[in-house]
Amino acid sequence: MPTLTHADLRLNYQLIGPDLSPATPPVSLIHGLGANLAFWYLGAMRHLGRDKTILLHDLRGHGASSMPPSGYSLTDMVEDFRTLLDKLHIHRTHVVGHSHGARVALLFALTYPERVESLTLADTQLRALQPPMKLGEWPHWQDWKADLMARGVTSFPPEDSLIDFKLLAELGPRSAGGRGGRSVVDTPPGGIKGRIAEAGAGNADRARARRRGRGQMGGQLGAKMGGPMGAKMGGARRIDLQSRQMGARGAEQWETLMETTKAPDEMHDESAIHLSDMYKLTMPVLLIYGALSHCVPTADRLAELLPNARRILVPGAGHFFPIVKPRPFARTLNTFLKSMSAGQGRATMVRKPRPKTQSSVTYFPKTVNRLTHARRLMPGLAARAAQMVRRAR
Repeated sequence: MPTLTHADLRLNYQLIGPDLSPATPPVSLIHGLGANLAFWYLGAMRHLGRDKTILLHDLRGHGASSMPPSGYSLTDMVEDFRTLLDKLHIHRTHVVGHSHGARVALLFALTYPERVESLTLADTQLRALQPPMKLGEWPHWQDWKADLMARGVTSFPPEDSLIDFKLLAELGPRSAGGRGGRSVVDTPPGGIKGRIAEAGAGNADRARARRRGRGQMGGQLGAKMGGPMGAKMGGARRIDLQSRQMGARGAEQWETLMETTKAPDEMHDESAIHLSDMYKLTMPVLLIYGALSHCVPTADRLAELLPNARRILVPGAGHFFPIVKPRPFARTLNTFLKSMSAGQGRATMVRKPRPKTQSSVTYFPKTVNRLTHARRLMPGLAARAAQMVRRAR
């Protein structure tokens, strides 16, 4: 894969699809913590169509990108992305981010709005909009806990623990010990679905356990991916490219990142995102969240703050729905991108005037008869929404 080197940093990236054209901005996909570009490559990207130019890259400290001792702030990652766009002579792009990658995407849009054709934020949480939730306050925690106990897990963090990526890293290995390496959450219908640790974070503990002889990494892990995400891909799609070794390698990479760099403290800092600047984001914005994710309150607030935002909840989905439910994610993103038409140097959303009694917040419930609201507000998505509902049942 090609790499970009700047300021002693090696940034791994991949450009896929038709040749770059100024008339057709590419779609840039940014993964979350503990993942890498395979999160998109083996998931939603396969369903986005071959008509798009897609840019993927590994965040610093992830995948095949280098791991400097410091420089993991949102601003650093934004500048990495800008430098990559500059090298590839990409002036504008559709920016899509998941989880921490969505925070990077949001700050990039705030810093360089003229370079963002559209912005898609997938299941991210901002502490300024949603104070950290205690574990016991998460509506799905008791169901998840009961399922874990049924699998033999007996120790849990205190329920007054704040949910952040450090806690979720601790919960990660507990959630991935099921049959075939599957995680408890984001499982097929009939299981418990919800938010889990950022990608491979939980793999770190399992890697330690393996070296200390306390257990083995269960099941087939996805290529170059570890943790619940990798387990899900291995178990559900039978992807096996020496995946067990790749999963262990990814686990050790995350462990090294957490223990030998300043990443834990620097990644925790969201102070560069100023809520007072949100009004500046006039480009079309898609807020797509798992209906069972504890990040949904952030989506509610963002829908109020962003002048041209639309919120969609994916039924029966948790935090990792872009990879667990790649087709609904890709369909929704494709419809969003197609709903825009080129304007004076910037895409504009094609939509009917909003009724005074309706908000821009749209929820796709599990009952088809309640999709009348979606038909009124989002005519172009009604048919796809009905399909999503039927498949979610």
